[in-house]
Amino acid sequence: MSDIISKVAYLSGLVDGLEINTATKEGKVLTEVINVLKVMAEEVDELSRAQRDMEDYIDAMDEDLSSLQDDVYDNDYELCEDEGDNFIQLKCSNCGDDVYVDKDIIKQKEKITCPNCHNLMSI
Repeated sequence: MSDIISKVAYLSGLVDGLEINTATKEGKVLTEVINVLKVMAEEVDELSRAQRDMEDYIDAMDEDLSSLQDDVYDNDYELCEDEGDNFIQLKCSNCGDDVYVDKDIIKQKEKITCPNCHNLMSI
């Protein structure tokens, strides 16, 4: 973005170097246009920096979230592996998701709710 700022600075220097009379109507307009361009270039530069900072922050949050998801899902999987024979795998007839259900819960209820689509599952 500093390229835009440098181009506007070049234009401003060009107007000064050409000794354009700022007392004329055209000189006043040209000076004001360059002033507006300066403000716009600075604003665009500031927005660009803010966007880069936001992208860095979002990338860091994404990495943290991925790490957290890995930890949470790995722990859930290890829990199912450790319990082994106490769980059975059911497939939801509505969404096709695999649901692992404790055998003791199955003994107490006839239907289980799918955690993915909330459909009642038959056992």
